[in-house]
Amino acid sequence: MEARNFGFWRKSWIAAAAIALFASGCFGGNGAEGNLSTNSRTETAVPEPGSPAASGEPFEYPMQGAPELTLMTEFPDMGTPNAGPIDEEYEKRTGIVIRYLGGVPMQDNKFKYLLASGNLPDIFMNNWLQFPGGPEKAIEQGYILPLNDVIDRYAPNFKRVLEENPEIDKMVKTDSGIYYAFPFIRSEEGKVYGGPIIRKDWLDELGLPVPTTIDEWYAALKAFKEKKGATAPLTLRTLFMGDRTAGFAGAFGVMGNFYVEDGKVKYGYLEPEYREYLATMSKWYKEGLIDKDFAVLDLESVDKKMTSGTSGATVGWFSYIEKYNLAAQNNDPVARYIAAPYPTLREGEIPKFGQLDNAYAGTSSAAIKATTKNLEAAVRWLDYGYSKEGSLLNTFGIEGVTYTMENGQPVYTDLVVANKGGLSGDLVMLQYAHQTNFPMIQRDSQLEWKFKETNQAVEVWRKTKHEDYLLPPITPTTEEAGELSALMDGIGEYVMDAELRIILGVDAIDAYDDMVKQLKRLGIDRILEIKQAAYERYVNR
Repeated sequence: MEARNFGFWRKSWIAAAAIALFASGCFGGNGAEGNLSTNSRTETAVPEPGSPAASGEPFEYPMQGAPELTLMTEFPDMGTPNAGPIDEEYEKRTGIVIRYLGGVPMQDNKFKYLLASGNLPDIFMNNWLQFPGGPEKAIEQGYILPLNDVIDRYAPNFKRVLEENPEIDKMVKTDSGIYYAFPFIRSEEGKVYGGPIIRKDWLDELGLPVPTTIDEWYAALKAFKEKKGATAPLTLRTLFMGDRTAGFAGAFGVMGNFYVEDGKVKYGYLEPEYREYLATMSKWYKEGLIDKDFAVLDLESVDKKMTSGTSGATVGWFSYIEKYNLAAQNNDPVARYIAAPYPTLREGEIPKFGQLDNAYAGTSSAAIKATTKNLEAAVRWLDYGYSKEGSLLNTFGIEGVTYTMENGQPVYTDLVVANKGGLSGDLVMLQYAHQTNFPMIQRDSQLEWKFKETNQAVEVWRKTKHEDYLLPPITPTTEEAGELSALMDGIGEYVMDAELRIILGVDAIDAYDDMVKQLKRLGIDRILEIKQAAYERYVNR
C-alpha cells in the first residue's frame, strides 16, 4: 500500500490511495465518541521522575514550548514539503512542530546509507518488521528506542488501546515483549482493499456474465480481444500486491508468498498447484490475453490502458474503480468499471486466497530515534493519534470544515460530499484527515463514494477463505532474522525471475520443477524452519 499524507506525499497517494473507507475500527463505530468537545484534551500519564509532569498534574495538549521534531516515512519524497490543513491542525492541537524529511524504503540502499550517516529523524515511520535482523536488532544497534517504558510514562492513549485490545497488543510487540513502534492498525473492513477490476459495459454488450471462474475469465478476455479490439485484454501493474498475477493464483489454492495451513508455514511457490497456475498464465500470455508489456508497467501506464480501450481488466485497489469511472464520464460515458470476485476453478466454490492484510502488517509504524533530544514530545505527538479526539480528527477531519456533529454523530459537509471543484470526497479528505498509513487505529469514515461500484468493491473481494491462512506478524529472533534476511535476498529475486520467464514463454512449464529444486538449494527449507519456529512462538505469546 502506498503512502499518503503530509503535503508532499499526497500527490503519489492520490494515485494509489483511499485504500479503504474503513469500517468500524477498534475504537468502535457506534458514535459513542462523537460528542467529544474539541476543548477537552486532557489525558493522564505516568510521569518520568524529575520531569515537569512529575508534579502530579495531568498532561494537557497543546504541549508548551513548541518543540520541533523531524519525521520520515518509507515512502519516497514526492517534492517540496507543503503542509496541508491536517498537518496544520495537528500542530495546533498538539503544540508540536513537525519538519518532514521525505521517505526512504527499508529495502532501498539509501536506507543503509541513512543508518550509516547516523542522521536519523526523530520519528521514522517504516515497516520495522523488515529491518535486517528484526526490530530488536534495530534497538540493539542503537538506532531506535524500546518503547515499553516511555509508553508507561507518556502514552496513556496507546496504553489504553493495548489494554483494551489484547490481539493488537500481541501483534505489535516481539516475542520477548518489546514494543518497538507506534503502529498503524487496520480496521476489520480495511484489511481488504484490492482485487480484479473489469469493464462491465463490455461484458453486457457481449452477453457475458461477470466472470467467477478461470474458464469464464478466459472466455471474457478472449472476447475482449476478438470482439472489442483490446490489444491487452488483461493489463497488470508490475509486482502488484507482491505478485504480478495475484488476482488469479488463489483459484488454484496457492499464493506466491508465505501462509499457514493446518498450523504449518508454507511457501506457495513450492506447492504443485502453483505449477498449474503458471501454466494457465503462460497460456493466456501466449494467446495475447495478458498485456505483453506487463512485466515493466507502472501505475500510470495501466491507467491509460484501462481508460483508452486498450485493456478491459486489471488487478488494483478499489480507489481505481472510482478513478476509472470518473475518467469515463469525460471520455466514454458508457464505460463502467466494477469489482469482479476472486476466481475459482469450479463454479460455486469460495476462493482460498485473495488480497488480505493483517490488522497490523508493519507498514507506516513509527519508531523513535534512540538519541532524540525531544523524547516526550515525540511520544506525545504519536500518542495523540490514539486518543478519542485524535481518532476523530484522523478519520473525519476538522469539525466545522469537513464535518459537523448532528445527534452525536459526525456528518460530512458539502465541502466533502458536494465539492464545487468537482473533487470526489476521498480526494478532499486527503487534505483534511489521515484515515490510513498513519500511526493510529483505523475506524469507519462513513464516506460514500460517488459511484456505487466503488462502494460495493470490498464486499465483492472479501469473499475468500484467506483469513484462515494468513500468516501473522511474526518476529524471528535477532539471529534468525539475520539468517532469514540473507537467505531471502537470494530467493526473492530468483523466484520472481523464474516465474516471469515461465509466464512469458522464455522457459517451458517444465522449468517449474527446476525452480523448486533451485529454491531448495537456496535454502527455502531453512527459511520455512525459521518462520515455523517464529509462528509457534507468536501463537504462544
